[in-house]
Amino acid sequence: MTSLNKLAKASALALLSLSAISASAQADASKMYGEIGYTPISYTEGIYKANPGILRALIGTEVHPNLNLEGMLGLGIVDGSTTISNIRVASHVDRVWGLYVRPKAMLTPDLELFGRVGYASSKLTLSLPGYGFSSTGSGGSLSYGAGLSFKVAPKTSLALDYMSYYNKNGAQATGFTVGVGYKF
Repeated sequence: MTSLNKLAKASALALLSLSAISASAQADASKMYGEIGYTPISYTEGIYKANPGILRALIGTEVHPNLNLEGMLGLGIVDGSTTISNIRVASHVDRVWGLYVRPKAMLTPDLELFGRVGYASSKLTLSLPGYGFSSTGSGGSLSYGAGLSFKVAPKTSLALDYMSYYNKNGAQATGFTVGVGYKF
């Protein structure tokens, strides 16, 4: 699959997520926000462990002072690898998307504590560089996490969160994200 084809599919998923959020939320644009961040993923499956990285984008809206709805899209930008029995195994996150409910509470006027729970779907490619072998797998599971957001300007914030993106059939994908948010 070409990079352009991957980008087109990822863009379509992001638009679908945005449509779902917009349909469920009020049309008040001042309640919409976006966030972009970097996430080094900790991926384990049996004896295999790797740390690929994704660029993650969120778009959300406030539906209640203590509740937001969010759509998430992540694209792999850093490959991970490990060595098993003297053979290098590389991993690449093709995409991660998710839909979330985000309960939140203001700890101070500028510091927000939030949780996130929903569903995420991921696609990962494992390969053996130099051997011409690769395998792609995808799946979805319950996804959840928690974090903090700190307002640094009236419409801009810095965020840190920890998420479990996938936990099923002996495979786990988790990660901390550092991001920058903007309120529209």
